[in-house]
Amino acid sequence: MDIKLEMPLFYRCPFGLRLEIGPATLGVWKDRDNFIYNEDYFDIARQRAVAIFESAFVPTDRISMVLQIYAYGRQKIHRSNYLFRQIKAVDAKVIKYSTRGDLYVEDRTNNRERWRRVTISQLQTRDIAYENLLHAMVNQDFSNRTPSLSGQLFFLNHDKQIVLNLYDDRGMDVVSLTRQPLEPLYQRHNTWILDRNREQIENRFNE
Repeated sequence: MDIKLEMPLFYRCPFGLRLEIGPATLGVWKDRDNFIYNEDYFDIARQRAVAIFESAFVPTDRISMVLQIYAYGRQKIHRSNYLFRQIKAVDAKVIKYSTRGDLYVEDRTNNRERWRRVTISQLQTRDIAYENLLHAMVNQDFSNRTPSLSGQLFFLNHDKQIVLNLYDDRGMDVVSLTRQPLEPLYQRHNTWILDRNREQIENRFNE
């Protein structure tokens, strides 16, 4: 699939949806002074993330997952990572590690700064506990919430030619090189399109 896995995906692909996950009308905090979270916010964020995912992926779709982390020095993605524990029969899957030094930066002279990437392929959607993974990504910016998964996680649907990235608790990008795979999601989840991107998205889907 010829989609470059760099955030923000929405601005790097010809067709995409940018959808609101955590509702801005609620907000993260119930009592910020006492560090009490608004659990309704997180419940809705998880529910929306799962609903969109299940609109884009069915159990038998052939998929891959890519996790990349910003690393300095020898930091790596280890097999103890939460990601691996959410995959059935993970040892039977194809797991490939790679290192990239050219993501998001113009100065590529510092050889100690790298993006570590693991790509897990030969999966079907039913092989992964995607609800747990989406929950972990919703929590990633809140160090005292569990489960949590650090880094950038991309779900690649090879059958539908779609890439999905829950970039944080606020939003999710779903992209493709063509409009057709995204049409059902555009219709079904139209009310969740982020307001600041709505005009751009509607122009693209209605042109």
